[in-house]
Amino acid sequence: MKRFLLFAFVLCLFSFDLPVNAAEPNPVEKSGWKLTFQDEFDRPLLNDLYWYAAYRTGQREYLKRTGADAHPNLGFYDNNALYKIEDGLLKLIIDETVPPRLKKTDLAVSCLTTSDHRFGKDRTEYQVLEKFAQKYGWFEIRCKSIKGDGLLAAFWLHQTDPTDQEFTLEGKKKQIGDGVVEIDIFEMLGREAAAGNNLFNVHFTKDGHYKYKMGFDPSEDFHTYAMEWQEGEINWYVDNKKVQTYKGDTPQKKMFILLALFHGRGWTGKVSENQTYPIVFEVDYVRVYQKEEGCSRDFRQRFC
Repeated sequence: MKRFLLFAFVLCLFSFDLPVNAAEPNPVEKSGWKLTFQDEFDRPLLNDLYWYAAYRTGQREYLKRTGADAHPNLGFYDNNALYKIEDGLLKLIIDETVPPRLKKTDLAVSCLTTSDHRFGKDRTEYQVLEKFAQKYGWFEIRCKSIKGDGLLAAFWLHQTDPTDQEFTLEGKKKQIGDGVVEIDIFEMLGREAAAGNNLFNVHFTKDGHYKYKMGFDPSEDFHTYAMEWQEGEINWYVDNKKVQTYKGDTPQKKMFILLALFHGRGWTGKVSENQTYPIVFEVDYVRVYQKEEGCSRDFRQRFC
């Protein structure tokens, strides 16, 4: 009887959406929201109905074609992700020699995305390879970040149409005023983990860039990070607490998810020769929601 009462009490806590401990996972059900994407990484293989295990291969091939070889994304590195799933966790990994690179400290990335694209014979023909994308909503992750010079863990959104991303059809990088193309739910520099710094961004806008001091080292434990996107406003949350608000221009089309571990990517700094490998970015789950109100028939079919 006591066990039954204890179970009922715990069930009530989750049913009423009460706050949970910072390092504990949130309940899946979210009052007022409809779950549209969920991966708990509780199966031994990556779910290829959801993810591409590579970093923006369509963009890389296209930029090569335009001659934009100076961009840091076009260095000698392998797009394919090194990862494994075990104990209910996705682990994005960079090891000492994998993904392959010329030197141990060179650029490397392990990334999962929910959309990609391919260009045809000319610069105007392209195919969007979308597995999941959504306009507006709540995007949430529970993860443990990384620590070390030259490292970056990131969870962010891009628009599925390649012509609405950060490069023009000629391979030129866009500037402020060319339209909002990216939302960073978080970017965590490994060199700033001990300081507890988290970066939030809305690219390309003048004022949509923030550094937030979380009060803990994100590489030491699991925490929950979320972003609510609506027309003209974006709110960021850390462990269920709203910590930053942006008001201004927001993307006008649906966006796809990117989840990545970067190593030696220019502005992130140089990787130390004494870096310990493997570097592991651990993810417990990724969930996306849409507000129940205004959930039209078109949304149910195409996620806006």
